[in-house]
Amino acid sequence: MWLYMKHIVFYLFLLVSGQCAFASQGYAIAQFTDTSNELSVDNVIDRSASFIPVGGEAKFVKGETLWVKVSGTQYSNDLVAIMSTIEGTVKLYQVLSGKIVAYKLVSPEVAHLAPNLHILPSMSLSDGQRQYDVYIKVKAKYGGVLSLDVLSESEYRKALNSRLFAIGVSSGIHYFIAFFVALMALFQLRKGLAVLTAYFVCISIQTGVYSGANNLVFPSEAASYFATYQSQIYLLSLVFAVLFLHYFMVLKRAEPRYIRLVNISIWLIAALTLLVAPLNAQDSLVFHLIGSLICCLLYFVVLKSHLVEHRDEVLALVLTWLPIFALKAYIFVNQFGIYLPIDDPIVSHFLITSHIVLLAFYLYWHDKNKKKQLLFYATHDKDTGAPNRYMLQQSLESLEKKGKEHTLLLFRPLVLQTIRLNMGWSFANTHLKKLLSKVSEQLNTYGNAVTAEKTNSHTAIYRLDDSLFAIVLLGKFELSQVEQFVCILSASFEDGIDFCGDLLVDQLEIGVASNPIHAASADSLIQCAMQALAAKPAGTHKWQLFDFGNSIVSQRRIKIASALKVAIEREQLSLYLQPQLHLDSGRVYGAEALLRWHHPELGVVPPSEFIPIAESSGIVFELTEWVVETGLKQQAELVELLASHTLSLNISGKDVGRKELSVQLIELINQYALSPIQIVLEVTESATVDNERTLYDTLADYRKIGLRVAIDDFGTGYSSLAYLSQLGFDKLKIDKRFVMDLESSKTNQTICKATCDMAHSLGSVVVAEGIESEGSYRQLQSYQCEIGQGYFISRPLPFEEYKAWLQRMIDVEDVIHYLTS
Repeated sequence: MWLYMKHIVFYLFLLVSGQCAFASQGYAIAQFTDTSNELSVDNVIDRSASFIPVGGEAKFVKGETLWVKVSGTQYSNDLVAIMSTIEGTVKLYQVLSGKIVAYKLVSPEVAHLAPNLHILPSMSLSDGQRQYDVYIKVKAKYGGVLSLDVLSESEYRKALNSRLFAIGVSSGIHYFIAFFVALMALFQLRKGLAVLTAYFVCISIQTGVYSGANNLVFPSEAASYFATYQSQIYLLSLVFAVLFLHYFMVLKRAEPRYIRLVNISIWLIAALTLLVAPLNAQDSLVFHLIGSLICCLLYFVVLKSHLVEHRDEVLALVLTWLPIFALKAYIFVNQFGIYLPIDDPIVSHFLITSHIVLLAFYLYWHDKNKKKQLLFYATHDKDTGAPNRYMLQQSLESLEKKGKEHTLLLFRPLVLQTIRLNMGWSFANTHLKKLLSKVSEQLNTYGNAVTAEKTNSHTAIYRLDDSLFAIVLLGKFELSQVEQFVCILSASFEDGIDFCGDLLVDQLEIGVASNPIHAASADSLIQCAMQALAAKPAGTHKWQLFDFGNSIVSQRRIKIASALKVAIEREQLSLYLQPQLHLDSGRVYGAEALLRWHHPELGVVPPSEFIPIAESSGIVFELTEWVVETGLKQQAELVELLASHTLSLNISGKDVGRKELSVQLIELINQYALSPIQIVLEVTESATVDNERTLYDTLADYRKIGLRVAIDDFGTGYSSLAYLSQLGFDKLKIDKRFVMDLESSKTNQTICKATCDMAHSLGSVVVAEGIESEGSYRQLQSYQCEIGQGYFISRPLPFEEYKAWLQRMIDVEDVIHYLTS
């Protein structure tokens, strides 16, 4: 880079020294402007008196032909060299006594020229014996300044070598970076890098058209082709510049309005590219200006919108595009006659090279930041920036290795899901960021004052999942310390959130576990805190401390959930049938199928324990299917003993409204040729209330099949009479807690009698469960309760025992005497 800068300084020195050469060595320079653009070189030679003396620079404007004459008085092998870049055609004539001796045409569109004619055009003033006049004809596309210098052959070679070095180095940098980015695009399959490669190539080609760099890099025919279509190449580079902004700034932000703006800009610049082709090249600057303005406006709008949130990236992009903006601004300013005393080729290559190098550095910085961001989000939450579960694990393990006592506090805001549903995910994240910032500030303010160890450290808030957060308290476990932190958390979250004028008050579920009291490892501590979080706080407490009893229950639940699926597959389950009688006649009505599970290790697991676990783990559907299939298979055998036998099956609330259950019932009823009216589905009252919306359609489907539906455990839920009348259950089953002590409880007698009267008025049959004595039996008879079951009649029996019981009861005439004997 230092060698590169040394050559540039040397070349600038040559430019200044060349200015003085005209005066010191006796050379004269004059200019003449042909506004008609029709004069030939002979006409111009004849009008030598019309030339106006000037210094080492001559200004020219678009649409006019500039003639420059250089003459001298001494015989030397000096050369007239054109130091500036001319975007157009230059002709050099060597004239002796009014006659043209030699002629050179310099145009980027002309192939098979020597590279030095494109890079540093020159014409000799003398051959040592004769002194020549040199006439230079300039017909340019745009206005500018023609800079000339008279150099000796050695000075010319040195100047040419310097320029070749500068152009070669800059072009090498251009195409090396383009090649490297192209390889990245190929191996990483990134469209943004492919676009950037295309931009590098276009801008390098467009810059090398008049500097002569293309003649060094490409074959003569290709260089000539690029010169012919250089306006289209420039506009195409603007398209790639817009696409670069699209892939690196707009697309990853997913902003639809800016994506539409990018598409519009691309189409507009593409239209300019097509329009510039058939028009005169003299008018191409207008299209360049329009295209550049479109590109600049798009960049301004997009970068301005991202300035606050992505300030560093915006500033980096502005710095990256500053050199190319300065260069194009200089070119456009020239058209208004404002010229700066700078060497166009060197400055142009310097600015273009700076732009490309800065873009390469931006790409490196962008990818490095992207990797940093990916690494950051591997350890932090993307929405809030809070450290995640991995960081919590690392923190706990670090404390464990250091032997420091600590307490883990998990908390879950209950209203967070409501905010997302009603206000959207973005609003919830924004609110959560502010809230966590507020909580963190308060924890740092008050937390260090109550910790056992005065560490004055930052109290981090970890995010384990969408709604679960954690903080780690250092020091020996103390209830007062936990209470302090719980109060801080509760106060922050219970301030409420404004939603359309209504205040949504948030509450927390908080679970606490301590190391080494409850667990000795990081995994175990997190597990204990989560188990504490799952347990409901007792009394008025806002938080729950880990309890080993709850842990044992939790572990048993896990074991039951795991073993239940195996029990279904290995036929470890069985149905016990509890007989039901017509209370008025004592005849057998049918039986209720009750599920039983005897596990080889866990022993007898009651339904009240494993049914809720099955519902929460999703196994209840398989369980219901097994009960229905087994029950209807047994019913097929029982109707052979008692044709009117009715079987009642308990259905989980999770199965209410499930279409697959209706399909299974239809298939099995047809398979076993059963009467659907002798099958009763019992649904708990709480399940009917929870599924109110779907229950109407469900009952209608069951009635179409011919099944009857009973509401089970009536009196334990919250259903209203109007609600029951609308649903129209076939049977209403009084819960056993109202029946078991019916003889001694006046309250339960009133409830049972009222329930029977209400059910009869609604057209439903009443079933009483929990009949434990003859007195209860006869009391229910007096209430005109139709059907009863309970231990007075029979305990639940295995299927084979029930068949034997049923066979005996068919021939019994005095049931009460039989049951009491």
